[in-house]
Amino acid sequence: MNLPLTDIIPRCRRMLARPEAMRAVITIAVIAGLLEGAALGALLPTVTALATDRTVWGLGFTAWLWVLAGLTLTTFVANYLSNRWGYSIALDFLKNIHRLVGNRVTRQPLGWFAQSRAGRLSRIVSTELMTTGEILAHMIVPLISRTAAAGVIIVVSWCWDPLLGLVLTGAVPVFILLTIASTTLMRRATRRTTPAQEELADRIVEFAQCQGALRSCGRSEDFGPLRHAMDDARTTKLRALGIETGGLLLSGAATQGVIVILISVTGSLAVSGILDPVPALAFIGLAMRFTSTLSAITENAMGIEGRRAVLDGLDEVLTAEPLPEPSAPADLTAPGTVSLDHVTFSYSADTPVLRDVTLEVPSGEMVALVGPSGSGKTTVARLVSRFYDTDTGTVRVGGVPVTSQTTEQLMSQLSMVFQDVYLFDDTLLENIRVGREDATDNDVLEAATLAGAHHIAARLADGWGSRVGEGGRALSGGERQRVAIARALLKKAPIVLLDEATSALDIENEANIVAAVDTLRTRATVITIAHRLDTIARADVIVQLNNRGQVEAQGTHEDLMCLDGTYARYWRHLHEAQGWRLVE
Repeated sequence: MNLPLTDIIPRCRRMLARPEAMRAVITIAVIAGLLEGAALGALLPTVTALATDRTVWGLGFTAWLWVLAGLTLTTFVANYLSNRWGYSIALDFLKNIHRLVGNRVTRQPLGWFAQSRAGRLSRIVSTELMTTGEILAHMIVPLISRTAAAGVIIVVSWCWDPLLGLVLTGAVPVFILLTIASTTLMRRATRRTTPAQEELADRIVEFAQCQGALRSCGRSEDFGPLRHAMDDARTTKLRALGIETGGLLLSGAATQGVIVILISVTGSLAVSGILDPVPALAFIGLAMRFTSTLSAITENAMGIEGRRAVLDGLDEVLTAEPLPEPSAPADLTAPGTVSLDHVTFSYSADTPVLRDVTLEVPSGEMVALVGPSGSGKTTVARLVSRFYDTDTGTVRVGGVPVTSQTTEQLMSQLSMVFQDVYLFDDTLLENIRVGREDATDNDVLEAATLAGAHHIAARLADGWGSRVGEGGRALSGGERQRVAIARALLKKAPIVLLDEATSALDIENEANIVAAVDTLRTRATVITIAHRLDTIARADVIVQLNNRGQVEAQGTHEDLMCLDGTYARYWRHLHEAQGWRLVE
């Protein structure tokens, strides 16, 4: 079991831009605690010198007053510095952690983002991040300072009277056990609430993103998954609150019990004549201050433990290992080519999506992937883009395995147009310019016109300067796809991956995309996943995948029609469906 500081301080230190500052803060906190403990301990000889009018440890009452004044002043200065430096490293943490998280996130494979992370990441880098900053600003410094002060008080007590020192020392194990028990309860409570809170955050994001689908189904007022997540979060929070309350009650009861014992022992010593009445009263006051210090240490430890889950979440992001890649780009032996050599891949164990897939895509050709839903068509594109690494087999781009290329080198060879298109809250022109940052306005407009995006600019109030909203909410699904295709055209990568690029387009704009694809074919290798007849038939090679993720057949349209297999049946069904019409 980890005590509150055994792993918290090293973890926080790794998240600072200036890790060496943590050592200075700890040092000044220790100094402040030592001075505070010395000031409290000096009350005993000061009160005794006042009551007996004798010197104590060679100093009279006036001298002890000067000692108290000096200790009070230096303690104030040390506490001021420790608090200020504590806030300084807390601000350093808040400023640096966004950079660390951002840098780590940008190095993750794209498949890492397919997991349910939106709610958790948003909580970690927003409200919970401020909560984590409190560890440095309000908890670590006081905990260290109070621990040092308690140590000094014990030493002074032993020097003053070994019996009293023994009494105070006996309270320490009680509070250590109390701290361990309280933090264990807090950790158990946090483990219960964190998953429920993350699930609730995910469901809230989902509820906001899926309003169109929910309203069309009449489910916008009562979304079951969100309601269940809220109920579960409330239930776990109440249970956790009960556990936390139990820890606080345990802490309070133990503190009061120790105080009663200390007062009883000290009173007994005073009654028996071992202690003078006035020093006995002073010691009772010191003992109460000592126990309140130990109680505060326990509360700080519980507070730190309650924020451990946030640090765990940050650590999960900061320690997430990106896919290994070489330090230098590889020499491409066959630019513009793509190949899969006996590739098997599964998203979850024992459930392969692709099984022993082998295919070749020569440079400058257009290859269409067809097959039923779940056959692995999109997975092929994801493996080419190295969203994931294969279980077995090799994926090559440009004649070189993707695992032997840097991310920058691989991405420079690919333009990707997938079903889910995200646009930034910027102008239409700048959203297309994402494809190539240094492109001129003329280059952007040429690519946009080729993709049919000029029709979008024509209907928007500010034309190319119109903002498209977060996620592109000001545009339709088909318009967003046209922007994505314009990006691909602008990038001029040697390989283009099109996943259902025409799925959300009307007949008129599909013609624009078909024309754009024809242009792409003259200067790039194209791998397309499509169900439209025109797109499939125009491909140089068609790869038919079956529902087991295997290559059933590949060849030209005529070749596959002659085989009269799954592809031929698929083609006939699509052709017949195109001839459907409504009749009275």
